[in-house]
Amino acid sequence: MVVYLFNFNTCQDLALLEIGDQQCSPLYAFGPNIRNEYIFHYVVSGKGVVMLQPSGEKGQNILSETIEVKAGEGFLIEPHTAHMYRADENDPWHYIWIVFTGLSVPSYLRACGLTRNNPVFYPQSYAHAVSSRVREPLRQILGHPDASKAFIIGQLHLFFDGLMENTAVQSKNVTTDINIANVYIAEAMRYIESRYADIRSLDEIAGFCNVTRSHLARLFRSTLHVTLQEYLINYRMDKAKELLVNTNLPIYQIAQQVGYEGALQFNKAFKNRMQVPPRTWRLQNRLRLSGDPDRK
Repeated sequence: MVVYLFNFNTCQDLALLEIGDQQCSPLYAFGPNIRNEYIFHYVVSGKGVVMLQPSGEKGQNILSETIEVKAGEGFLIEPHTAHMYRADENDPWHYIWIVFTGLSVPSYLRACGLTRNNPVFYPQSYAHAVSSRVREPLRQILGHPDASKAFIIGQLHLFFDGLMENTAVQSKNVTTDINIANVYIAEAMRYIESRYADIRSLDEIAGFCNVTRSHLARLFRSTLHVTLQEYLINYRMDKAKELLVNTNLPIYQIAQQVGYEGALQFNKAFKNRMQVPPRTWRLQNRLRLSGDPDRK
């Protein structure tokens, strides 16, 4: 079992407090228990049963009849709700759970078809390719628990987006405050910022964001008015300019550090944007360092 705790209480819109991953043993049981926050378990494989306190009832010993939940489904536990759940004897479940809170949570849950009286998430499709949109953001958090708050909360938004897109219960007149397009763009920008020197294909960026390359490209064009390729090149050029001004590195090393295999390719890309070669730009803009490391 793996558990990570987060201190994101300042995130009023949506805050992740805990995430865990557990492959249960046969008949493993938890509860009865009560917590003050929302809890959601997504079942990766196997199955089990959950028992929840009926609406209006009080006391940990007053639980509903057992509800079976299997792979691709999930179950919600609302705050202050007594609950207990147990893994199947022959096919025990593996689940990922999250503990969360926030002002947007009620509208998100309604959009997923989840209420206290309907606590089980049933997907439209159980296909692996479809359900991966739900699983992957959770696995990203589990794989990068020390990432920035923006990354963690961004992945949580993407998780709920995956639930909304694949819920079998279509809620009407549900509005959410989050612009999912901006979340995808922010995720792509964060990936470029951390991996710009190693990116070899735009498909890498789209894969990280768990969307298709064409969809991500459309979001960049419609929102930022640049293509995804242009954004990546511009970012590399900005980093190259920093190195040109602030270091004595030769041009070929700067080219490698910003993601180009050779100086010739880098020189061409730089000149296309700055109208002068990088060596000329360095001489024109150097303010603090002296000497020309490329004069040999």
